[in-house]
Amino acid sequence: MTIRALIVDDEQLAREELGFLLGEIEDVEIVGEAAGGDEAIRKTEELAPDLLFLDIQMPERDGFGVVGDLLARGAAPLIIFVTAYDQYAIRAFEINAVDYLLKPIERPRLARAVERARSALPARGEFLEKLRRLTEGIRVGRKFLQRLVVRRGGEMDLFDADRVALLVRRGGAIVACTDAGDFASNYADLDEIEGQLDPAVFLRLGPDHIVNMRRIGGLVPSRGGHYVMTLDDAESTEVTLSATQAQLLKNRVE
Repeated sequence: MTIRALIVDDEQLAREELGFLLGEIEDVEIVGEAAGGDEAIRKTEELAPDLLFLDIQMPERDGFGVVGDLLARGAAPLIIFVTAYDQYAIRAFEINAVDYLLKPIERPRLARAVERARSALPARGEFLEKLRRLTEGIRVGRKFLQRLVVRRGGEMDLFDADRVALLVRRGGAIVACTDAGDFASNYADLDEIEGQLDPAVFLRLGPDHIVNMRRIGGLVPSRGGHYVMTLDDAESTEVTLSATQAQLLKNRVE
């Protein structure tokens, strides 16, 4: 059975890459692309695809807004979310049996997601009910932290989030690297604060780092296929990244 797919992503390169990878999978027909939420809704109604590859973080209308609108119109196809950041959403996807892909997309993972969608087609109603519960549980348009709690001069202080270049695990503490220096934060773990930060600004890079993408000074190749990221903070902090982490960062920044 041929699956008719629509690709939705506001980044042209991301759409092209996913289209190329899908072209390698048998019985998948790409019926169209959309660069934003409103266009995605219009093309879904026009083309009636079996499967939507839907980016979450898009301007004007995000992926959850698209899903909510399609469900309300009775026009929702099967959906595979594509994300680069939201670990909390990923756990919700797993609980509700909705598939997802992490950027950068890997061929074997994409193939498994397509096969899962293919097997779900006969039970589309059950799938969409789970999707409805998921979207109702996600708080769209939630407010994110504007200030973080740090220790300065032995006392607790509130520090503007946009002045924080990096949150890093050092020993048993989570340290905020800022334009005024490095300060221990009041957070026990990065998992505690990750979901409270704006994912359009802050990106989780592995278990020990959350970076403010607006305060990246440079990213250059290093030895062994690694990269060195330099931050725009008081110490010009350098962080060594793997090739996968660097590609994830490039995808988000570009």
